[in-house]
Amino acid sequence: MKQYITLIIIFICFIGISQGCTFVDPMTRAQNHSQKGEFPKAIKILENELKLNPDSVPIKTLLAQAYSDYGLALCQDQNKPPKVKYPMAKENFVKALALNPNLEDAKQMYKMIEEIQASLEANNKS
Repeated sequence: MKQYITLIIIFICFIGISQGCTFVDPMTRAQNHSQKGEFPKAIKILENELKLNPDSVPIKTLLAQAYSDYGLALCQDQNKPPKVKYPMAKENFVKALALNPNLEDAKQMYKMIEEIQASLEANNKS
């Protein structure tokens, strides 16, 4: 009987691992994705967690930072043209600042994008 229980546990763990299931809590998974530069994955996890715990300061803090980091990564993406990456980045900075208005990097980057977009519009009118 003990052998069957052991086999069932091993089978469940194998199925869970093969399906991408982990025994790591969502906050840690999100942080791991952020550290790898996988911001959309981290953001999705944190947004889902925020729906479950809308008053959680730690979740809001991590989500705000993930939005800000993703915005910065988009700004630095050489494979995206300015007309694509700057609006996407700006949107992420807005989301970050909505959750945490004290993120100075997000404030500065938002302002910089505003200036870049104004410059691009001025150049297009010339």
